[in-house]
Amino acid sequence: MVQGWYKWRVEEKIDDLPVAMASNTFSVPYPTRGYFSVADANLMAGTQVKEFQLKLNRYFGGGKCTLDELFEDHYLMQEFLCRTIFPECSRWAGRDISKQVVIFDLSGISLSMLSHWPALNMLREMLANDQLYYPERMHKTFVINAPAMFVTAWNVIKGWLDPRVISKIQILGKNYSPALLKQVPPQNLPAFLGGTCRCSHMPGGCVPS
Repeated sequence: MVQGWYKWRVEEKIDDLPVAMASNTFSVPYPTRGYFSVADANLMAGTQVKEFQLKLNRYFGGGKCTLDELFEDHYLMQEFLCRTIFPECSRWAGRDISKQVVIFDLSGISLSMLSHWPALNMLREMLANDQLYYPERMHKTFVINAPAMFVTAWNVIKGWLDPRVISKIQILGKNYSPALLKQVPPQNLPAFLGGTCRCSHMPGGCVPS
């Protein structure tokens, strides 16, 4: 597994990705709030930011990018998390922080999106790679505003996942705030998700649309 991990990093040039850190001037790959290693910022056009990153940030795909670009952006985010965010969180907590809480909001998703096989195959490859090359990085994942039809897609998706990963995923409908607040302190959860954080000092607030 370690040999495969190393081979993948070399072939995909993972160590060459422009990961924003305190020691460089690379742009953050997504909006950041409350860290010292990188400033509070939104993803903005710049010399180190590729055009497809801006498209993905605005539309998260939408047929505007290639699969290679989508994967590159995903791995850049993962590397930023591992090299910058986790180390800072660990210093502040006084213990090792190496896992993340993820919230997926399915508001507005349609049946055609959930049954689009090219997208599902892309998701399957991404999940498989994450389990191989970024193992045990998930603490908890919440899927909120999940429509009833999502259950059908979920039955397909969970067949691609390790049982340990499945146990960390919670599917929620519209009454999701109590579950989120059990995991995330209200001051760290955006107000539109039931918390108290607004980040009014930044354009777009906590999570720019």
